[in-house]
Amino acid sequence: MIAGAARRAGSLTGSGQWAAFVVGTMATAAGWPWAFLLIAYFVASSALTRFGQAKKAERTASTLPDARGRDATQVVANGGVFAVAVLAGTFAAGTASPSSTTPLAWQVAGLGALAAAAADTWATEIGTLFGGTPRTLLTGRPVPPGVSGGITLAGSGASVVAAALIALAAMLILPDVAVAPRVARAVFVAGVAGSLLDSLLGATLQSKRWCERCRTWTERRVHTCQYRTQHARGLRWMTNDTVNFLATVGGALVALALVDALS
Repeated sequence: MIAGAARRAGSLTGSGQWAAFVVGTMATAAGWPWAFLLIAYFVASSALTRFGQAKKAERTASTLPDARGRDATQVVANGGVFAVAVLAGTFAAGTASPSSTTPLAWQVAGLGALAAAAADTWATEIGTLFGGTPRTLLTGRPVPPGVSGGITLAGSGASVVAAALIALAAMLILPDVAVAPRVARAVFVAGVAGSLLDSLLGATLQSKRWCERCRTWTERRVHTCQYRTQHARGLRWMTNDTVNFLATVGGALVALALVDALS
């Protein structure tokens, strides 16, 4: 029902609707608290995307393709690692093998992945709307709004808030109150780190295209001037969705690495 409503509202494409159904079902199979957390993330992200949509579209018109609902690739890139991890945690809880990965480890990985996805989404939406001129993470040079790898003060602040909210949710969801604060700290750091990793990959490895007529960087294959752009930097296969997926993987790994170190 939620995926269908999102499709009708324009937040999801047809493929995105079915991907959201699968990802949501996996989270629900892991337990209703995980499903509610995923739903809260999706609703908040969709609301932020719609907030100030006309102004954001105007600012990024030269850089980004026309806005449309999230497709299956985008849904999986942002929520797939979370859903797989928390579901694996449920399976791990039912095994008697002492050598298997513990349920808590899987849950921490899932929370770290979702924190990274939320932090990156909030940074993008708030930064594009309120952040002014973004600057590349590597050199500090200004870049056009929407260019991957650019960060703003407002966007960075929003990423911290998003990571903190997922960390707070971790404390409410995890049944073991003794480890919940430690997990929350790890998840918070993982969320911020995942967002920074997204910006770093966007500035270095993500495919960049160049419009020779307008002399500007863009992610459009056909620029607004109707001139066909050319791949000029980064890896051709490294799309924004690939970067988002790798950022969630990074968030999961950082959370796992820190959860014991912060004890």
